[in-house]
Amino acid sequence: MVWNSTPALIGLGALLIYVLACTSFSPDDSKVLYLTVDAKSGLTAVAVYDRKSGKSELLFEPYAQNVADPAAAKPALMRPQWLNDGHNILAAWTAGLDDSEKSLNLAVLPFDRRGPARTFQLSNLGKDAATRLCFWPLPVVGSSLFLGGESNSIIRLELANGALHRQTNQQELVLLPSPDSDRLFYVRGANDSKGPNELGLLNPETYAPTPLFQFKEEQVSMFSLALSRDAKRLAYQLENESPPVVHLLENSQPVRTLSLASLGEKMEINLRHFSPKGDILYGSFKSSDAGTKASYGFVEIPLDGSAVRKTTLISNAESGDKEMFASFQIDISHDGKTLAVESLWLAYGDHPILANDCALFLVDLADPERKISKVAIPLPPKDRPSPFK
Repeated sequence: MVWNSTPALIGLGALLIYVLACTSFSPDDSKVLYLTVDAKSGLTAVAVYDRKSGKSELLFEPYAQNVADPAAAKPALMRPQWLNDGHNILAAWTAGLDDSEKSLNLAVLPFDRRGPARTFQLSNLGKDAATRLCFWPLPVVGSSLFLGGESNSIIRLELANGALHRQTNQQELVLLPSPDSDRLFYVRGANDSKGPNELGLLNPETYAPTPLFQFKEEQVSMFSLALSRDAKRLAYQLENESPPVVHLLENSQPVRTLSLASLGEKMEINLRHFSPKGDILYGSFKSSDAGTKASYGFVEIPLDGSAVRKTTLISNAESGDKEMFASFQIDISHDGKTLAVESLWLAYGDHPILANDCALFLVDLADPERKISKVAIPLPPKDRPSPFK
């Protein structure tokens, strides 16, 4: 895999994998966006699953063609997300990792109302910019999308008319969306040797920062952060901490920890979401089983210190590349009753998952047994070029 051998992707740049598979609930939770493979073309595409009808349909499929080899169309690295109006979809994609200066492609697509589709191609974002900006959903506040650019600049793109604003001479910040996509957050120091040191709120008009949380520890993992919806709690992990521990900051209180030792030492956790009430923390897991096998699923971590609950979604899979686990990202519905995660990118690489495990998983969190529904995703064709090369 390219991120195992390319120096430019070390550190924060390795977070490009977060542009990959990630589900997105519509504002009313009735539909779920996810990535799939078009069975006809073998290319990656955006699909929508209607929870009421139980049916899926393809919505968008970009092509990256090489005229010297027309048969070798390349799957795109993509991430779809709903815009807050619930009537439009934002898709972000690149055509691979082989060019650190490549453009970022964006499309705003009408879903259930007539209107123009708008596409944007942003170039000169700076070295590794395309790798930095998609490890979470793209930060959108109102109709404005925010990106980090070269020279520590902040770029605001107006999705309604394409107007572009750029402010330079900012300190280097990694921009994050709020859990409800109504505010703009930042992480400071993500590229420092000691790791991130601050998370705060960024004014989307003046770009004035308001610090909210200070990290006292070094080597905070950018792969494992979760912010509560009211922005009063922040959970995180440290790099290579074994057994895994949750560090929790709450309203200027001293950091406290929640032990995950009950899960065992052969467990990797990526924290992702708080419940709407802020009392439960959700994260994905990868458990190293016997030999070269692995299991994937999610954990529910009560903040009151009671027992951690583990739900396995994929069992007895080939362990695969360590970095691919970062693509197994959970999403929680707005009402907190459903968890979604897809496994498409685990089907790529040298140790792909089996066909039965390549799916969009929907889990009923209100069900005592955590009922699981699966929406099948076709396996990528073996003769199709990899999107990672």
